[in-house]
Amino acid sequence: ALSAYRRLGLAADLVGARLDRTTLELAAPGEARDEALTYTASGRAPQEAEVEARGVTVQLRAIPLVIDGVRIGALVMVRDVTELRRRERELLTKDATIREIHHRVKNNLQTVAALLRLQSRRLDVPEARAALDEAVGRVGSIAIVHEMLSHTPDEVVDFDDIADRVMQMAAEVSSTGSTVVPRREGGFGLLSALVATPLSMVLAELVQNAVEHGLGQGPGKIEVRVRRFDAVPGHPRTSSLELAVFDDGGGLPEDFDLEGTTSLGLQIVRTLIVGELGGTLAIKPREDGGTEVAISLPLEHEEGEVP
Repeated sequence: ALSAYRRLGLAADLVGARLDRTTLELAAPGEARDEALTYTASGRAPQEAEVEARGVTVQLRAIPLVIDGVRIGALVMVRDVTELRRRERELLTKDATIREIHHRVKNNLQTVAALLRLQSRRLDVPEARAALDEAVGRVGSIAIVHEMLSHTPDEVVDFDDIADRVMQMAAEVSSTGSTVVPRREGGFGLLSALVATPLSMVLAELVQNAVEHGLGQGPGKIEVRVRRFDAVPGHPRTSSLELAVFDDGGGLPEDFDLEGTTSLGLQIVRTLIVGELGGTLAIKPREDGGTEVAISLPLEHEEGEVP
């Protein structure tokens, strides 16, 4: 205790001194001069308080000694927590910096999307305009993830809200004029940014592809079904995510080949799912008409990151 008080600036001895009064005198101006510190330093209440002076932070923990209902003294434990508090401040600063970076990335992506949208409106070639509109959707889906990350101290987001916004945006960006509203069944839960960013692009591509190529100009429905399996301690099964996107449109062409497709959207989906996330991708016709896209993703790297 004496060494900690020496670091606070104590020049005299603690023997015979009142700890509460000495502590208050050492406290830096405006720091910890409150009732909690007085009660803790005097041992009158079982609580904790901190005093800071000369760049040093000392924590006091009081344990009153009571016999037959009468307090005869107190045990006050003193701990130098300067380094601990310094690290905590560094972490807070780092978290704030990371959130600010995500916020700026989101703003920059929205600016890029706005510029692409303006350029699209100046074009007379339908194919070029459609390509830019698709690029707007891809940039926008990434921006949504960064927007969510800018509001959380961890690199983890609740993907359900992102999924709903991305699905709605993808349906609206479609150039077919369809008013279909995609429906989601099941929940994604918490996902790290490493998974959320590519998965948002995949979801946007699949919904937009279903609207434009599956439903075309006609009415129909698009459904997204999600099943998440979290690892259980002592069980051999690892965490995984299964995603299926259905539409009841015209279905796949007879010569469809996922490996040889020239669709940029499907090539992006395949690259992200198989190459980046280590998952599997299958596209097949449904028995009652339409198309089903089935995705399975391992989430082993999420363990220890998602609370």
